Amino acid sequence: MVQNAGRRPPTRGNGVIQTGTKKTKKKLKMKKFKNTRLFKLLRIILVIIILILLINLIKGLFHKKPENISLVVGSKNVELVHTVEIDKDNNIYLSIDDVKNLYDSNIYYSNNILITTYNKHIAVLEKGKTTMKVNDVVTQIKGTLKNIDGTMYLPFTDMSEIYDFESNYNDDTKVFTVDSKSEEKKESIVIKNVKVKKEPKLFSETLEKVKKSKYVTVFEIEGKYTKVRTVDGNVGYVKTKALSKPEILWENMDEKKLENVKVLSEYSNVDANYQVLEKTIKDAIVTPNLFRIVENSDGKIEVQKIMSFENDTLIAYRNWANGSEVTICPVVTLDCNMSKVCASYESRSLVINTLCNELVTNRLNMICVDFAQIDDTEGLYRFMTEMVPRFKSAGMKVLIKQNTSLRKERLNNIVDYVLD
Repeated sequence: MVQNAGRRPPTRGNGVIQTGTKKTKKKLKMKKFKNTRLFKLLRIILVIIILILLINLIKGLFHKKPENISLVVGSKNVELVHTVEIDKDNNIYLSIDDVKNLYDSNIYYSNNILITTYNKHIAVLEKGKTTMKVNDVVTQIKGTLKNIDGTMYLPFTDMSEIYDFESNYNDDTKVFTVDSKSEEKKESIVIKNVKVKKEPKLFSETLEKVKKSKYVTVFEIEGKYTKVRTVDGNVGYVKTKALSKPEILWENMDEKKLENVKVLSEYSNVDANYQVLEKTIKDAIVTPNLFRIVENSDGKIEVQKIMSFENDTLIAYRNWANGSEVTICPVVTLDCNMSKVCASYESRSLVINTLCNELVTNRLNMICVDFAQIDDTEGLYRFMTEMVPRFKSAGMKVLIKQNTSLRKERLNNIVDYVLD
């Protein structure tokens, strides 16, 4: 009893011994928690998060732009013959070979002059000049036709009016995107963060992550997935439910084609005495000879009218055609050498413009080329290639009568209709 009299009993409340006990208990609980599966799982998750952050950080530090510019036309990554080039002013250049494959199979280059046609346009560029002629109107351009490492290149960003496209260049990803103005284009807003997949599959490779509120170009819906193109130029698939309803920026420009044209040969001679046809014949035309291309006494090429449009007989004939719902398709013949007509761009343009102006003035909407003797078939193809866009821009069709010296399949790719 005496020995214990000097000892102080253990304190409660805020005493030191109680605090130490609590710490010990906490340590024991922590030790037990560290041995649980939950703790081990959380530790693994934390390690994974740290690794992902490190990988992204390293990617950001060592990310390099692609060496070459990629071309994406619509939803297709285009394989090119030559590399895409860009100058200090961000003008994009494509080689003539690649433009030939993409837009104009009949593109023509000779003596530093390039002639290209597409749809309603014909453009003429001269090497080194920052101007071009578009349907004979001089237009200023930013680039120029030039030789790069032995290959001829076209200032492609300047050609949007000619080839009817809209383009965008992303300098970060080095992707050049092109959209045809004649084909429908749609856009959607990403309504929640989404992954762009290489294929329409859940476990497909992720090409890019697109954040909410960003725009994507929409191409086609394939069930739960929609094919899109991002601002970076990646083409892939996202879940359809992650997109807003597509907005149409522009629609398809479908042009009515001539099919099964019926030539009324028995009515193709100009005559004032025809009786109005009671039964309408679908796509019926008459082909009177109204023009001929000749070489005059000065050795120059010109277009002659076989009959004046003020002639009473021709006026009566036109009234008959209108009453019979028959289209007059005047024929132009060739009374000189084709090689003479095709000697230069200026010579071809003179003939084409004269014929076009005559049809516009006299309210005719189509013409038929009927050249019996052709001493220069390649010249004829060139002539027709330049003629069609000029007439198309005025809302007129160009037909041609088949000749044994010409290839029909090639003509079909140039004119609106080939008459057998």
